[in-house]
This record gives sequence, structure tokens and C-alpha cells, in this order.
Amino acid sequence: MDQEEAFRRVWQTFRTFDRLADGRHDTPDWRSHDGVYAVCVVRVSVEALTVPFAECRRALAAYPFVRLHPEGFLHVSLQELGFVCNQPERPDEISAERLQDFAQAAAAALGDHAPFDVSLGGLNSFQDAAFLDVHDEGACGRLHARLFELAAVGRSPRFAFLPHVTVGHYTAAAPIAGLAGDLARWRDIRFATFPVTAVEIVTLRLDVPYPDLEPYALIPLSG
Repeated sequence: MDQEEAFRRVWQTFRTFDRLADGRHDTPDWRSHDGVYAVCVVRVSVEALTVPFAECRRALAAYPFVRLHPEGFLHVSLQELGFVCNQPERPDEISAERLQDFAQAAAAALGDHAPFDVSLGGLNSFQDAAFLDVHDEGACGRLHARLFELAAVGRSPRFAFLPHVTVGHYTAAAPIAGLAGDLARWRDIRFATFPVTAVEIVTLRLDVPYPDLEPYALIPLSG
């Protein structure tokens, strides 16, 4: 219930903004790193996406300031781990050895979690990105809590964890008026339902905006 209320609050807050914000993740700082970025995710089943989702994507693509995520990049981010490097010096960096240790610890910590179903939609928006609500009876939140403890992240997140699937980032501080009306058309549509039987640790190249999610470790949920 708290999660559903949070989605309602996000939508209500979005409609109070006058302008969008640039939400692109591949900033100069992102591209300045070598290697890859590691993150724990639940992949979205592309096969489960419905025709209305394709129609929604076409509507968003009509706006020049919306940069859509490719379907193969769609995921729920459970826990960011950081840039993989030889000598971590910042809270957002992790060594290859620490990543391997984390993967082993995560497998032990999540192995007793039961598989669950996820339903995606309707369409929602932060000031800097459009996303799909996640309906999972709190399962992703419970997974995140376990992973966050294991990650020992050296900083507190700016916002409380709210599972979502980003479908596109905004690239300019454009007025929201016309876009908000289009988003509202899809606010009550469910776009996919699929079972989640595993959590993945994946790595992302840093030299392209939407790289393939390269598998690093697969953690089955068998509880």
C-alpha cells in the first residue's frame, strides 16, 4: 500500500512542475571512467510487453526531448554497485574482487526468496524521466533491502527506494504541459505481467548510452 501511494504522489508532484529536467545518466563523469558499471537488476520480459506499450512508446518518441530506452535495456534496478576499477577511491566504485565477493554473498542471501509476479504500468514520470509503476506486493523492495545491506554503500540515497522501469529520459528543460496530457492517457494501463524467478548482477559498458546488460551473475529465487 505504501508503494502504491508513493506512485500516486510521484504523479501528483510531476503535474506541479512547469518544466522537465535533463535526466540522462551518461554524463561526462560517467564516460570518464574506464571499465564497466555493475548493478543488480530484474530484467523486463520483452515477450510479455503488450501492444499498448508499443503504442505508448510511439507517442513518447514524437517528442524531440524524450530519449527512449531500447526494449532490451528495460529493467528494475535493485541495487547499484558502482564502477568496477582496480583501486576504488569513491563510494561509487568497486573492485573486481569485491564484486565477486558480493555476488557470492547475494546468492546466499537471496536464495530463499520465493519467485514472484510483476505487473508493469501505468505510465508515470519523475521530472527527468518517464517510467512504469511496478506492482509486486513489495517483493522488489524486500530484495533491495537485502542487497543494500550487503553492498555496504558508503552514502545514503537521496530518495527512498521505489521500484520502477524507466522507459525514457528527458534531454531538455522543456515545458511539461503537452507531455503531461499524453502521459495521462496511459496512467491506468497495465503493459506487462511476468514471473520473476531470478535476480541478475549485470555490467554496463560506459561508452554508449544504452549498452547490452551483460550477465555477471544469475541468482535464482528458489525459496
